[in-house]
Amino acid sequence: MNRYSRIQAIILFHLFSICISAQNALQTIKGTVRDAYSQVTLPGATVTIMDTEPVIGITTDINGEFRIKDIKPGRYNLKISYLGYEPLIINEVLVQSGKEVILTVELLETATALQEVEIKASSNKENAINPMAMVSSRQLNMEEASRYAGGIDDPSRLASSFAGVAGSLSSNAIVIRGNAPKGLLWRMEGIEIPNPSHFANVSTFGGGGITALSSHMLGNSDFYTGAFPSEFGNALSGVFDMRIRTGNNEKREHTIKAGIIGLDFATEGPFIKGKKSSYLLNYRYSTLALISPLLPENAQGLRYQDLSFKFNFPAGKAGAITAWGLFSSDHTGSAIKEDSADWEFYQDIESDENINGMGAAGINHKVILSDKTYINTALAGTGNVIKWQRDRLRDDGQLFRVDDIFQSDTKYTLSFLVNHKFSAAHINRTGFNVSLQNYNITLLHKSTEAGDYETVARDKGSSGMVQFYTQSRLNLTNELSLNTGLHSRYFLLNKEWTIEPRASIKWKFREAQSVTLAYGLHSRSEPLGFYLAGRDYLSERVQPNRYMKLAKAHHIVFSYERSLGQYTRLRIEPYIQQLFDVPVIANSSFSLLNLEMDWFFNDSLVNTGTGRNTGIDITFEKFLSNGTYYLITGSLFDARYKGGDGVIRNSRFNKNYVFNFLFGNEWSLPGKNDNLLGLNCKFTLLGGDRISPVDNEASSKLKDVVYDEQHAFSERKPAVYYLDFSASWKKNRQKYSSTWSVQFINLLFQKEFYGHRYNFRTGNVEPLREIVVIPNLSYRIDF
Repeated sequence: MNRYSRIQAIILFHLFSICISAQNALQTIKGTVRDAYSQVTLPGATVTIMDTEPVIGITTDINGEFRIKDIKPGRYNLKISYLGYEPLIINEVLVQSGKEVILTVELLETATALQEVEIKASSNKENAINPMAMVSSRQLNMEEASRYAGGIDDPSRLASSFAGVAGSLSSNAIVIRGNAPKGLLWRMEGIEIPNPSHFANVSTFGGGGITALSSHMLGNSDFYTGAFPSEFGNALSGVFDMRIRTGNNEKREHTIKAGIIGLDFATEGPFIKGKKSSYLLNYRYSTLALISPLLPENAQGLRYQDLSFKFNFPAGKAGAITAWGLFSSDHTGSAIKEDSADWEFYQDIESDENINGMGAAGINHKVILSDKTYINTALAGTGNVIKWQRDRLRDDGQLFRVDDIFQSDTKYTLSFLVNHKFSAAHINRTGFNVSLQNYNITLLHKSTEAGDYETVARDKGSSGMVQFYTQSRLNLTNELSLNTGLHSRYFLLNKEWTIEPRASIKWKFREAQSVTLAYGLHSRSEPLGFYLAGRDYLSERVQPNRYMKLAKAHHIVFSYERSLGQYTRLRIEPYIQQLFDVPVIANSSFSLLNLEMDWFFNDSLVNTGTGRNTGIDITFEKFLSNGTYYLITGSLFDARYKGGDGVIRNSRFNKNYVFNFLFGNEWSLPGKNDNLLGLNCKFTLLGGDRISPVDNEASSKLKDVVYDEQHAFSERKPAVYYLDFSASWKKNRQKYSSTWSVQFINLLFQKEFYGHRYNFRTGNVEPLREIVVIPNLSYRIDF
């Protein structure tokens, strides 16, 4: 055999080995089928894979569990049905050789007895997981967060593709229906947690740089944009209700992901093989040093890490105990520019250091008392800390401290929920949350090197909150459902008690069409520093805002939904939000509705402000099928407010319009049907935030930027349009699967407007526009 023949033989041998390996790259789909209301398992439910020839079907065992073995990698549609329940279709389940697919399926019992009528199966992505949600809700699928362009595994950035939501390039803060990002509530495993973002509250209250929640950890979760169910309190604009998935209790599996922006490692499996308990762990470390030339000047040198876990311990009739946690730490800083010839702005002669950290950990106990009742109890501790110091160079070459921020708060929460299914037509969920908060805050600021330090806040103490809720869903017929409920809470810091009614009614007037009308009263506390800020008068410290009321909002939403086939749907939602009791400064244009970030605020506030957000959200979506998906969303809205001077103005976040177009396709590579190539893109067009005009004369006198607040928000930032792109190549082998992916945010290199800054060389105020580009090339292996 000559050399050329030997090379041919070696190549053929390797190709044959790859084919054999691919043929043997089979995997398992398993899971549990439950009643959505009572959480009781459903033995005898039918699980069918609709795409195979012949069709593969199996029934759940006595524990409601199913297992389908030897499935070739690819995407499949599963149909789950059970007598007396509405059938459900789970679209495009991704099967890879490196990990078993574990599903928890929840079916809805029909309100009336079935006769000779077949109920059409619904898609699992059409509705929220929470059966109490009827309107303005969307299920978050973390596989979509990894797949959608611009998602970069971040729930907030994924949500920015949805109707009614506006995001930005430099931050994961989101504006929901014209509301400030600070109005968003984050929950994990039923517990309110601090903003789970790295560099949280550094550029925007309620936002951060990138999520601290790894996509390896999160299960399908819910996202709300208005008129939330009664169990959600302390939320004004929206709710993220996040769930951590349960680790595989039969097989140990691992994931390693390495990319330009960091390293990610996850592991899961049984504590003891043959037992039902399991663990799930994830650790990430990241540094943006490799892409620092593409980031704004003050965003270089970023590094962060996070650790998350979930341990699950089934205890038979005694229920199940889970322990979960999320911890993150961040560090960033900037230095004075070395060459004095480059000094033009205060940022050029300043150095700062920012250290952030957050944590949340809890123990949940869930027990099913009967086929109609279950109880969920949770005890958790959460907290966050920020230490931020900024120094500026004096004329004599020495540094003086400009800003000194320290805030630490911890919260301990007890949560209790009882869910009772009186019948298929009446389900009630009642519970309470009690939390105790300890805080320590110091805010010092010095405007000029010759001035004195101003103690904006210096306080240490405790507060708390008590929340109670009850909600019933009445399925009057299979076509007509009614939700009624109440949320009430007492905030110890300002001693205010609120009563917030909620109600919604949904009518499925045709097989594929429905309309819903919903109302809710909602409220939200402000960042802690606004309550504790004060001034020193003689020997007394006065805190004028200690007892200011909570800002509140009436949400009214009308929704029309139509299924245009198994994979396509249309949703149209007009809404009105009437805000009241908003904290404002008397005889001023200032309102906390416009708050983006201000650590050093200590003016007196009164609750005489109002606001009004009106708009319409439109979603036209084709779920992934036959390798293709698209999502088209449009939002037209108007956000106005009235400050302490009684004048109605545009709010800061009145962008007026947001449009998104997402498209993606997957191909099975020729000759290797178990390998997938995916391409995804997202185009976004949104109006700019409103801004106040610069007062050039006052700025020249103060030698810093001063805005004309008499004409607040009469101007606006430029409109923004940008393009995001992602691509992935998934390969399956007998023992592992791997994924090469590239993600690119702002492919068109569009500039984002960051406001104004004073040029002390020219004495002029200049706009600040910078290009924010986030690329990431990564390799992931599951084994």
